[in-house]
Amino acid sequence: MNRLFRALQGFILPVLFLVVWEVWAVRLDNPALVPRVEAVLGVLFHPFSELIGTGTLAWNTAVSLFRVLFGFTIAVILCVPLGLCMGTSQTVFRLVNPLVELFRPLCPIAWIPFAMAFFGVTRVPQLFGVRYSDTILDSVQVGMVFIIFWGGLFPILLNTIYGVTGVRSLWIETARTLGATRRRIFRNVILPAALPAIMTGLRVGLGISWMVIIAAEMLPGSDSGIGYLIMYSYELAEMQILVASMVVIGLIGLALNRGLELVSLRVSRWQPLER
Repeated sequence: MNRLFRALQGFILPVLFLVVWEVWAVRLDNPALVPRVEAVLGVLFHPFSELIGTGTLAWNTAVSLFRVLFGFTIAVILCVPLGLCMGTSQTVFRLVNPLVELFRPLCPIAWIPFAMAFFGVTRVPQLFGVRYSDTILDSVQVGMVFIIFWGGLFPILLNTIYGVTGVRSLWIETARTLGATRRRIFRNVILPAALPAIMTGLRVGLGISWMVIIAAEMLPGSDSGIGYLIMYSYELAEMQILVASMVVIGLIGLALNRGLELVSLRVSRWQPLER
């Protein structure tokens, strides 16, 4: 019973919020401003129904999620190795760090006008000379990939550097005493010890990337995605679609973070034993 009660505690505030929302919507009686909870649930429970000529909720969500994962994967592929190099080599760190500190304060959203002006509506298949690929890649604009990449860049890079430089010198010296080579020290000591910090960077970077793509999709030039659906439904006063889209954004963000958290716990199983 105690375990069940602790599990139910997490639902108290959400249920209370829904009750307050429903009472507010009934008393205001203005669906164009505050939709009823049942209207929002009607959109959520029919994700494959056509919405105001913009496609389905499921399709727009899939487009946004694919864009984020595409750009975020590029950020991981580039930033993790760079962070490992900067953390293990003072020469690389001195060369790259001034540029990192110069660009780090720039918010990803501040790059949206630049990305729109520089990349236009160029899509990923067009970079390879393919005008129409008839796949979901046609919905991935290069400018949006750049914004997502920038959102994940610094959390991943800085946490990777922190993870490498934070490895205890005692562990490294012990490995050297036992005759380990530099390659084995990096593979068996530095990399596993830095993984918890790297995973933290991935979680933060993915969260920022998910937020900035929603903002990017609200701007002119976008024709799909959950952010575009929010802006278009606002213009048509379809607030139940807007609120349902916001709920989906929260749920997807929660699922992404929880997924990386589970991976982090799996790759960092040594950490509780070391404490």
